[in-house]
Amino acid sequence: MLMVAFLYSQSVVSTVYIAFVVMVITGAMIALNRSSQLVDTPGTARLALKITLQALPLTVVLFMLFPRIAPLWAVPIQSSVNSTGVTDEMSPGDISQLGRSADLAFRVQFENALPPLHEDLYWRGLVLDNFDGETWRRTRSNSSYSNATRLANFRLDWEDRIRIAGDALHYNVILEATQQPWIYGLHLAQPVSQNLLQSRNFEIFNNGLTTQRLSYDLTSYRDNRTDMILLGSQQRRNLRLPEEGNPQSREFARQLRASVATDRDYAYAVLAHFQQNEYFYTLNPELLGDDRIDDFLFNTLEGFCEHYASTFAFLMRAVGVPSRVVVGYQGAEYNRFEDYMMVYQYNAHAWNEIWLEGEGWVRFDPTGAVSPERIELGVEEALRNDPAFLEESLFSAVRLGGVGWINSLRLRLDAIEYEWNRRVVNYEEDIQFELFERLFGEVTEQKVLLLLIGLAGLVIVVVGFTVIRIEPRSKYSPVVKAYQGVGRELEKIDLGRRQGEGPLDYRDRVIDARPELKELMTQLTELYISLS
Repeated sequence: MLMVAFLYSQSVVSTVYIAFVVMVITGAMIALNRSSQLVDTPGTARLALKITLQALPLTVVLFMLFPRIAPLWAVPIQSSVNSTGVTDEMSPGDISQLGRSADLAFRVQFENALPPLHEDLYWRGLVLDNFDGETWRRTRSNSSYSNATRLANFRLDWEDRIRIAGDALHYNVILEATQQPWIYGLHLAQPVSQNLLQSRNFEIFNNGLTTQRLSYDLTSYRDNRTDMILLGSQQRRNLRLPEEGNPQSREFARQLRASVATDRDYAYAVLAHFQQNEYFYTLNPELLGDDRIDDFLFNTLEGFCEHYASTFAFLMRAVGVPSRVVVGYQGAEYNRFEDYMMVYQYNAHAWNEIWLEGEGWVRFDPTGAVSPERIELGVEEALRNDPAFLEESLFSAVRLGGVGWINSLRLRLDAIEYEWNRRVVNYEEDIQFELFERLFGEVTEQKVLLLLIGLAGLVIVVVGFTVIRIEPRSKYSPVVKAYQGVGRELEKIDLGRRQGEGPLDYRDRVIDARPELKELMTQLTELYISLS
């Protein structure tokens, strides 16, 4: 039953704790099989530790070599948290809630390449292209996640729709459990792991809910373009707005578009409007009225990234520029001890993609116009003086990161956790298969069967050797010899030990018959029980 704890947590701390509990239980079992009057707590603890350490080599061998066999059934373990991280809907205030949390979202390690600059770390999650005047949602079909196809059927389409430029970035992501199917990668990432799905909007999905930590590999390119030709159905979907509502914003968009020559110039003009007026980036904006875009754009002038992304997309669509909202994460913290990046929930972000003739989908981030430090330096710098920032994680190590030694300790501990996850928790079939090939050459059913027989034989040999080592000590120890000798002498006066009679009952019967032997029988019986 103790191992059930690993279904909920496989961290280093949990593993050390469970190992300690195993040792305590072992010590308790040793103590229960000894006389209560002669319990030696330090000795029992040493013996329990010794037994636990003796089992460790065999445990490691079995972990490394015992074949990973798929279970006959699986029961998803749901978290007590309803949803973790970014969701597939966005209303004002949704993403700002994540700015209060220092929980880890995922870790990323790049392979043989310098990672992008902080301002280019856009971890793309979902595309929200359906707006009802209040909430942005992902367009769904009859299936749960529209147009998600297996990579084998999608690679050719992926290559046809994307113009690749720049160097390739190969990287591994270890995503924390989210209870959601979508996962994250840099702009227009191409999955390498075969168990992933990808949509026509280049969103990436796990093949099922992510109920436990997930490791996957992706490839991205430093510069690329997609969908140089926009189909009619795509264009209509990315221009659709409610027929009524936000009249001031619609009129503002028409006037501003008339003042510039191109759609790109218009997008820059909207960013300039945010930058040149007194807009404010905050986790605690004022509540908005029924016409939310109008209220934000002309009255409150304050909001988090979702306010700016929603307004920007509305202003684009109002004048016929296809646009959509993208949600995910922006930025990361670098861990110098193991050369990887950490992305937290407070890095959650929303930005925009607009379609431009001859360029395809192009990323624009209106939040950067209002708070450049948010994109260039990170949300920690942008919200350092905001009391709502990390208010749900008041005592987190991230919040105390300004103290040098605390920050170094935090990064070192996370590096240990990262290596544990990468090398132990993620030791799955594919990694084990590679190990088998290095050790035994081509993996065949016959070799796997021989390995299982060998492991079973190893277990039998280890157990047998332990029994052989322990048994002679008990059988021929001086105490056992003395106890057996006294028994033989007592047999001569009809006080021999009866069949099935326990040592305590035998002691009491002898003392009743020969009181003068009380001290001898009491001490000898206690020693005999303690060694049995």
